[in-house]
Amino acid sequence: MNDPLAAPPNDIEAAAAIPAQIPALAPAEVARRRVAAAFILVATAALLGVAWWLEPSKQGFGTHQALGLPACSWPGRFGVPCPSCGMTTAFALAAKGRLLASFAAQPMGCLLALGAGAALVSSAWTLLTGRTVWPVLERFWSGRTAWLLCLAALLAWGYKIAAMRGLAG
Repeated sequence: MNDPLAAPPNDIEAAAAIPAQIPALAPAEVARRRVAAAFILVATAALLGVAWWLEPSKQGFGTHQALGLPACSWPGRFGVPCPSCGMTTAFALAAKGRLLASFAAQPMGCLLALGAGAALVSSAWTLLTGRTVWPVLERFWSGRTAWLLCLAALLAWGYKIAAMRGLAG
């Protein structure tokens, strides 16, 4: 019986009393998720595989030239590195597990490489289970998160400018 004098349950107790009910997914939804996961898995595996294959430049930039791409013209034209300067080097270092060196080469590149690794793992999980981590990510994504990522990219670019001028790194 309900005791009117008993203290009301707190949120944790109330949540624990409700059995977790995860609705079954329609087979078409599971198939759609698995196809999307397969594409993401292939794309991130290819990206990180190429990054692992590349020999990172000791300068902290210029690794992209090993792919047959030309040297960046930004420093000559504008006197500053381009916003993505060092990203390929950061990816190559991160793919080899050298995260501190990756962060020193290009902080945003290191974060993006870690994001690619997380996407690879989560897409493999989705491919195997049919479940996705997207609902968890949706809780963290907001306009504020987008602005923070833009700020991180600008700060990383500022760091790279300072590093190329001998003021940092």
